[in-house]
Amino acid sequence: MSTLRFATRYAEAILDAIPADSSPETVIAELQDVQASVEASRELRLFFESPVIATDTKAEAVKALFQDRVSPYVVSVLLLLVEKRRESAVLAIITQVLVLRRAREGVLTTTVSSAVELDDGQRATLINALETTSGKRIEAEYAVDPDLVGGLIVRMGDTVYDGSVQHQLKRLRDRFVTGR
Repeated sequence: MSTLRFATRYAEAILDAIPADSSPETVIAELQDVQASVEASRELRLFFESPVIATDTKAEAVKALFQDRVSPYVVSVLLLLVEKRRESAVLAIITQVLVLRRAREGVLTTTVSSAVELDDGQRATLINALETTSGKRIEAEYAVDPDLVGGLIVRMGDTVYDGSVQHQLKRLRDRFVTGR
């Protein structure tokens, strides 16, 4: 099973199991705190990723590091990941929790790659078109990729719209090669 697939399954379970006495926003903020800690510390990341370190040792470390910083629910989630030997994917799982939470709120995060920087007017026009197409509120992350030559590539969830000149040239080349 791919990392994204099981990360999504864990993320759904984490969101669905948030206790009634806990605020989902608080749990999300605490998971982001854990994510920031793991991303900021190379040693902690390597510790979680190491298959050599015993599960008991990792569980004790989780308790020592996070018990005073986050809610018992988040600690129990981290301990479950350690117990199920999924601690090496903690960043992917937390990322999926954030993506799913936003999706449940009707927000779709997209990635837009273009050959040149888009100005504010172009961005607004693109966002309006994507919101009309998807029926959801769009939050876009922009990247400049000069290799595209021109045009855009938009990634919305599992869907990719490739309107780049690079893609059009590749399709044209493929048609010449196959003789169609």
